[in-house]
Amino acid sequence: MIDVHTHLHPPRLFAAIRRWFAERSPWEIQHHPTEPRAVAQAMRDAGVETFVFCSYAHKPGISRELNAWLAQTARDLGAGAFALATVHLDDPDPAGDMREALRDGCIGLKVHENVQRLHLDDPRFAPVLDAVAAAEGFVLVHVGAIPWSDDTHDGPARIARVLAAHPRLRIVVAHFGVPDSLRYIEMAAQEPRLFLDTTMVFARESPMHVFFPHDTIERAAGQIVYGTDWPNIPHAYDSELRALEAMELSPGALDAITRENARRLAPALARSAP
Repeated sequence: MIDVHTHLHPPRLFAAIRRWFAERSPWEIQHHPTEPRAVAQAMRDAGVETFVFCSYAHKPGISRELNAWLAQTARDLGAGAFALATVHLDDPDPAGDMREALRDGCIGLKVHENVQRLHLDDPRFAPVLDAVAAAEGFVLVHVGAIPWSDDTHDGPARIARVLAAHPRLRIVVAHFGVPDSLRYIEMAAQEPRLFLDTTMVFARESPMHVFFPHDTIERAAGQIVYGTDWPNIPHAYDSELRALEAMELSPGALDAITRENARRLAPALARSAP
């Protein structure tokens, strides 16, 4: 199994994130681990062979340090652990920061439009995305009004513009693109470089749970990848997987979602999972 959407942060940043959730969110997540080896072990115990983790630069001046920590943590965690880099567009050279992170072992980029207060189609992103595409990496993007944003801009149109401008780039839209999932599914049916991750949408215990008919997911399975947001989730790690299994998808569809599609995102993922 490959989980393409998990989180690890340096201790001070993780503590700040947990404080934010404790003070401003009803989500009960404090019982989940934050230490990298414990976070990784919980996934491995659940059958995950490979996972991708990320952090995000919420302000200028921290990207390079964060990326160095992410790359080193991937090395420390060993086989099957891969990091996504972060950049901030108000830094002097985001594209240079991206290239440095890729050289250091990161396999792509995480963008959180809400936290970072930016849009993926910002022209300043263009050289950053070119660097990701040149390295055969991918972008995992949290886009649009999920789960708390009041963003009323057109997320799918932004993603379509980015894909058109960067013909070698692969994009994973987090949280199944809620609330625009059906538009993204239609787009992905025509664009093999566009994927949706399952993060927090299928787990029935999730506050972001959305019902999708069996046939919709079966037809779209070729462009869906497994993600969980672990460990910042208010339910058990395996809730997402159990919900997918309960849909009684065909074996081929379930295998595509939980493993095979992720192998198309980056060469490192293709090589890592048996």
